[in-house]
Amino acid sequence: MSIIIHEEKKLFLISTEHTSYGMEVTPDGVLAHLYWGPKLERIEDILLCERVRHDPRAEYDEHALVKQEYPGAGGYFFDEPCLRIDYRNSCRDTKLFYRSAHTERANGSETLVIDLCEELFPLTVRLFYRVYDGLNVLERWAEIHNDGTSAVQLESAQSAVYYLPRSRSYRLTHMSGKWSAEYQLERVNLTKNRTVIDTRRGISGHDSCPWFAVDEEGQATEFSGDVWAGTIHWSGNWKITAEVDHDEQTRITCGINDYDFGWNLKPGSAFTTPTVTTVFSREGFGGASRCFHEYQRERLMPQNKSRLLRPVMYNSWGVFEFDIDEQQQMRLADRAAALGVELFVMDDGWFGARDGEHAGLGDWYPSPKKFPNGLDPLIRHVTGLGMKFGIWVEPEMVNEDSDLYRKHPDWILRAPGKKITECRYQYVLNFAREDVCDFAWNFLEDLLQNHEIGYLKWDMNRYLCEVSWPEVPEDEQREVWTRYVYNVHKLFRRIQERFPEVLLEDCASGGGRVDLGMLQNSDLVAPSDCGDPLDKLKIYEGYTQVFLPKSAGTWFGDNPDNPRARHTPDAFRIHEAMLGSCSLGMNLLLKSEEELQKLADVVALYKELRPIIQNGNQYRLASIYGDVMSAYEYASADKREAVVFTFGKNMQFYKPLPRIRLMGLERALLYRVNGGKPVSGAALMAIGIEPDLRGDYDSKLYRILPAE
Repeated sequence: MSIIIHEEKKLFLISTEHTSYGMEVTPDGVLAHLYWGPKLERIEDILLCERVRHDPRAEYDEHALVKQEYPGAGGYFFDEPCLRIDYRNSCRDTKLFYRSAHTERANGSETLVIDLCEELFPLTVRLFYRVYDGLNVLERWAEIHNDGTSAVQLESAQSAVYYLPRSRSYRLTHMSGKWSAEYQLERVNLTKNRTVIDTRRGISGHDSCPWFAVDEEGQATEFSGDVWAGTIHWSGNWKITAEVDHDEQTRITCGINDYDFGWNLKPGSAFTTPTVTTVFSREGFGGASRCFHEYQRERLMPQNKSRLLRPVMYNSWGVFEFDIDEQQQMRLADRAAALGVELFVMDDGWFGARDGEHAGLGDWYPSPKKFPNGLDPLIRHVTGLGMKFGIWVEPEMVNEDSDLYRKHPDWILRAPGKKITECRYQYVLNFAREDVCDFAWNFLEDLLQNHEIGYLKWDMNRYLCEVSWPEVPEDEQREVWTRYVYNVHKLFRRIQERFPEVLLEDCASGGGRVDLGMLQNSDLVAPSDCGDPLDKLKIYEGYTQVFLPKSAGTWFGDNPDNPRARHTPDAFRIHEAMLGSCSLGMNLLLKSEEELQKLADVVALYKELRPIIQNGNQYRLASIYGDVMSAYEYASADKREAVVFTFGKNMQFYKPLPRIRLMGLERALLYRVNGGKPVSGAALMAIGIEPDLRGDYDSKLYRILPAE
């Protein structure tokens, strides 16, 4: 990777191993975008790109004619701005001009820092562009500095805008969904107008995902074609705007949603936008995904644990819910340990008066009825069996029937004079408040410091509404949405720093708050609460477009009792659970010795396969969307081993199944598939293997090992 500045011509070229990104400063001092695509070797080459559009407006405003790298709302500019400011003196126009640039290098990364200044007001916008050794990603974010003596009001502060080659047609891929149906891929051809995907619920999902991918003419596939993709590191309200203007220019703007957004930028202070990470791939959507996956593994996730194998987990919530006590949990732990489980997690119901959803949230002390001797007897029992102990918390919520609410009713999000909206019998604590965050940190620190806990599951089970804070000045009221997210991230980081050996799970009714902002501070996430095996495959395909497979807590239990959920063979659900970090969730107390032995065999097999599954490269070989089966391959980084999972989906009329061509192998090396005859990596990738599926809901696992 490299960053080159041509001082004389005011050119900038940022390159990774496969990608380049180019800019220039125009004669009028505007920072303009020139190029984003395959790697260029010479900085002068970006001058071949279109620089100023031909337009009758040229006589009016240079800003309107160039592809501004960070446009303000002002002048003869009518597209989505990156920055909109009320200067509180009857002026709301912003024009930014180039001031200076420099580079910084540290810890295997290089950062280009460009300062822009406002035409009239004492305001500096600092743009950051960061690349990493060996990675094909570009990070971008911005800082808005108030250098004056009076406060200004930020009304929109986006992270970045991206331009694609002009006069071409593009297809946008994004994800939609709802609770228990997240990460569903949607594809739409962009036309002359604005296409907006966003969320306003206070968290980054379930209804969408802060990610986009664009390809030309809809020609890219999973395996080939040019794909431009990006994702926002933000766990609250976000917005992605794709525009095609009347001059056939396609641009994509990303950042915090300006819906109900506001920030009182005081003199001498700065506002930092969320990071956006982008990739450009010539290997289709799969190539883009692997760039994101490697980035998360090598740079983003907590690095002391990013390559550690995630333990096999048991969680009893799906069977027992609130009906737990010390003796029952001990009996479950005995059976889980005998299966080879490495982590025993006690979920909701262990604290306060928590016998159901109506009471107890906020009172974080062991239930005297269920755990009369506190947590330590159970924890000692679990750790004595050779497992780690994990526990569930929901720090952001409170029941009206709780000691905490009776003591601090002012701590919840509420609109003065309005009835408070209750959902799931709970209110949302105002995490924008430092005293609320201090309360959460104090009970979490006490829990983790005074008990031998190796896993913390942080849940969040409703959306934000009545987002007000009556105690702060009016010009700070709209900061609550943003400060809430800042403080959640801060607490996750604080746990990671204070308790670096504890594994930290991010859960929000399953996949409600999954984004790179959370993954930067988490070790595992819950992709979804969905229990339908076929639906889970669709969710997983969307999830892995951007998120590291290892980060997904995938689980299996007994066939779901939901009458609308499909019942499948055990092998189907087991193989599906092996696609990520595997966990179990069934009533072990009702299992026969034969059933327990089968579960023990499953756990042993997964442990044998997980180094490749969790730390290898993933290839989506067949899609649940359009193919007659779904197929995933995981190949080791050295290309010597692989694991393939196939799942029957829509096999009709006895049609022969297409061969599955593998990827990521060494061409000249000989392999055995499930112990069969030697075959070269070249043949496995060019000819493939014939899937031995007997119908819908059948599944097969293939191990590819060196023939030596």
